[in-house]
Amino acid sequence: MRNAPLIYSFGCTIYKTPSNRQTMKTNLNYCIVLSSEQLSYLAGSKYGIDRMKILHRLIEAAVLKETKYAIKGFSTTLQVGQAILSEVDLSSKLGYDKKTISRVLDKMNQLGIVATTQSNRTSVHTLKCISAWMQEGNRIDNPFYVRLKD
Repeated sequence: MRNAPLIYSFGCTIYKTPSNRQTMKTNLNYCIVLSSEQLSYLAGSKYGIDRMKILHRLIEAAVLKETKYAIKGFSTTLQVGQAILSEVDLSSKLGYDKKTISRVLDKMNQLGIVATTQSNRTSVHTLKCISAWMQEGNRIDNPFYVRLKD
């Protein structure tokens, strides 16, 4: 029996704070496609590190439309399916050591779950395991999704 890709669809509610400081509720669903090797890695937990929580944080940070991003000394245009989060930001938000975050991201890159590029200021994470998002009845395809071989 061949290892077929595993397809999981998850939903979440994201609360966004627009510039006028009112909180809007946005229902967002996304489809994650993982190989059994990718799922085994994410489901595993070594030393109490929740790897799925790290992926979830990246998914929450991903943009759903082209977005210009700039900080002192660095600017880029993020495409659908990309997120900007430094290892320092991830470690402080999740309470994990920066070196641990770095090792988990390296393994996620190796397994093809994400592709990360680093600058001297931050990291751009490209989600390769999300095929699409559904937001308010509209499908948003991820141009970086890499279809797994059957």
